[in-house]
Amino acid sequence: SSPATASFNIRGIGTQAFSPAVEPSVLTMLDGVTMGRSGMAFIDLVDIERVEVLRGPQGTLYGKNASGGVIHMITRDPTPELSGTLRGTAIEDNEFRLAGTLSGPVSDTLSYRFTGALVDDEGYARNVANGNKINGTDSYTLRGKILWQPRETVEFEWSSDYTESDCECNALGVREIRDSPAQQTLLDEQFPVVPADDNQDVNNDQPTIVETEASGHSLTMEFDASAHRLTSITAYRDWDNNGIVDLDNRPTNPLALGFPLPPQTKQEQLSQEFRLTSTGLEWGNYVLGAFYFDQDVDTDSIVTTALFAPFVPPTTRISSTDVASENLALFGEVKIGLSDSVQLTLGGRYTEEELNYHTVNIGTDNLIFGPEGEVRDSLNDSNTSGKLAIKWNATDTVMLYASFVEGFKGPAFDTNLSAGGSFVRPETSDAFEAGIKSSWLEGRLIVNIAAFHAEYENFQAQALIDLSPDDMLPGEFLLINAGEVTTQGVEIEFIAQPTERWSITGGYAYTDGEIDKFPGGNCSQGQIFRGECPDGFQDLSGGQLPYTPKWKLNLSTTYTAPIADGAMLLELGADLKAQDDVLFEISQDPFTRQSGYTVVDVHTALTAPDDGYRVNLFVKNIFDQDYSTLIFAHAQQLIPHGYIHHVPKYARRTAGVELAYSF
Repeated sequence: SSPATASFNIRGIGTQAFSPAVEPSVLTMLDGVTMGRSGMAFIDLVDIERVEVLRGPQGTLYGKNASGGVIHMITRDPTPELSGTLRGTAIEDNEFRLAGTLSGPVSDTLSYRFTGALVDDEGYARNVANGNKINGTDSYTLRGKILWQPRETVEFEWSSDYTESDCECNALGVREIRDSPAQQTLLDEQFPVVPADDNQDVNNDQPTIVETEASGHSLTMEFDASAHRLTSITAYRDWDNNGIVDLDNRPTNPLALGFPLPPQTKQEQLSQEFRLTSTGLEWGNYVLGAFYFDQDVDTDSIVTTALFAPFVPPTTRISSTDVASENLALFGEVKIGLSDSVQLTLGGRYTEEELNYHTVNIGTDNLIFGPEGEVRDSLNDSNTSGKLAIKWNATDTVMLYASFVEGFKGPAFDTNLSAGGSFVRPETSDAFEAGIKSSWLEGRLIVNIAAFHAEYENFQAQALIDLSPDDMLPGEFLLINAGEVTTQGVEIEFIAQPTERWSITGGYAYTDGEIDKFPGGNCSQGQIFRGECPDGFQDLSGGQLPYTPKWKLNLSTTYTAPIADGAMLLELGADLKAQDDVLFEISQDPFTRQSGYTVVDVHTALTAPDDGYRVNLFVKNIFDQDYSTLIFAHAQQLIPHGYIHHVPKYARRTAGVELAYSF
C-alpha cells in the first residue's frame, strides 16, 4: 500500500516485500528504461500511448528481474504538427486533477512534447483522533521530450521527467480483532471507528505520511544502415521515498514512542543498453544486445520504543543501510523462417550480478534490538537462460504457437531493521506456454487463447515470522525463499465489434498457483497465539500461492451514437471486473483472505469532434462493492490476532466529471 513497497503480480508471480532493496519479479519499464523498483512506476503518467503487458518469464530480451513478466509503459512521442490537450477532473471527496500536453515542431527535423499534471486529493477516509482526512495526495509531474531527426536514418530522443508528491496516505484500518483477552478494551479504544470488512477509517495518534520525489533522464539513439538498426538507450533515474506510519494503529501509545516506517529510502540507478536489430532479411531476423545496470539503494530507519518499560529502559535504534548492485548481461534472439508459414525462435541471455551490503546499527543494546554494530557482506551470481519458441500461421487469420522460456531473478539482501542483512537465493523458473491468436468475421472478432505452466525454484516471498514464539514480542516481516511453486492456467481475451457503433472487449484468466514444496514455512500469528505452532514453523507444501485468485474476469463495452445532425457523439460505456477470493498471507492464515467480488464502472460522454471538446460523467463501483487490496495479521504492541487492511478509494461508489479539450 506504500509506493516504496508497491508491486505487480502476473500469473500469480510477484514480490511483495516491505524491504525497499528487494527487486521485483515483474519488471516495469518506462520508454525502454528499466525501473529498478516497482514503486518508481507509480507516478502520474498522463500521456501514455500504450501499455504492453508480457506474461511469464521474459529473460531473453528484458532479463533484469523479469521472471514473472514485464509491464512496459510507453509515452507519446513529439509530433510534427502542433497539437495539445487540456483535461480537468473532479471526483467526490474533493479530488481534483489537471493535466495538459503541448506538442509540435521547432523545425523540419526538431520537435518537442511537454506534459504536466497536478493532483489535489483531500482523501477519502478519516483519522478520528485528529479529524484529518487521510489517504489523499498532493502531487505534480512534469515530462519533456525532444526528438531530433537530422536525416531519415538517424534519430535522437531526449526525455526528462520529474514528480513530487506529499500525502497523508496508505493508512491501514483495523479490520478485526479476534480471540484476544483484551479484545473489548481494544474495540473500545478504536471507537468511534468500528473494525469491519469495509472500514476505511483509523484512530491513530500518529500521522501516516509518505513523501516521494523522483526524476529521470534518458537518451535514445537509433541508426539505420544496411538492413540493420542500432539502438542505444542511456538512462539515469533517482527516487526518494520518505515516510512514517503509526505502526500500532492505536489512538494511545503507552508502550511505543514511535515507529517511523517505511524507512527513508534513496535509490539511484544508471543503465545502458545496446541493441543491433536486423530488418528485412530473407531467412528471418535477429537481435543482439548488451545491458549494464548499476544501482544504489540507501535506507535509514529510526525506531524509538519504551516497550517493557520500566524493566527495559527506553531506547532508540538508528540503522543506516546501503545495498549496491551491478548487473551485466549479453543477450540475443534469432527468428528463423522454416517455411512460409512456420517460424522458429531461439534466444539466450548471460547475466552476471554483484551485490554489496553495508549496514551500521547505532543505539542501546537490549533484548528488543540486539547488539549494535556494523555488518558488511557481498554476493556474486551468474546465470544463463534460454528461450525456444515456434509459431505456425495456419491461415491468414489464425496463428498457433508454443514456447519454453527460462527465467532468472537475482539474489537479494533484506534491509528491514529486524532482518539484519539476511539474504535470499536467486529465483529461477521454467515456463511452458501454448496458444492461438485468431481473427474472425473480417476482423470484427479477435480471439486469443493461451495455456501456461511455470515452475519456480527458490521463490522469493515475504512472510510474517515469529522467531521466538514463547516471548511477548511481535512477529517480523522477513524475506524468504519459499521453496518450489507452480502456476498454471488458461487465459482468454477477445475484441468484438458487433456493429460500427458498438464494441466489446474482455478477458478471463484461470490461474492455479500452488506451493509445491515448503517444509519450513512460517506459522500464522493466530496459530502461534493459540499454541498450535510451538516452534513457529509448519509444512506449507500444497498451500495456495498468495495474491493469486483462481479466476479473474473483465468485460468492457462502449456504444457510440451521433446526435445533433452528427455534430456531436454520445458515448455510453460500462466496465466490469470480477475475481475469485484471494489470500494475502503465505502462512495460509484464513483471516487474510478477501472473498470474491465484482465491481462495475459506468460512464456517459459527449464529444464534439470538430471543436475538440469532451465531457465525461462517470461512476466508479456503481453497486458499492467493498473490498480490500491488502490484509495481514497485526500483532504489534501485544495485540495478538488482530488484522489490518487497506481499502482503496474505489471500494465504494464514487462519482466524477471530466472536461477535456484537444486540438
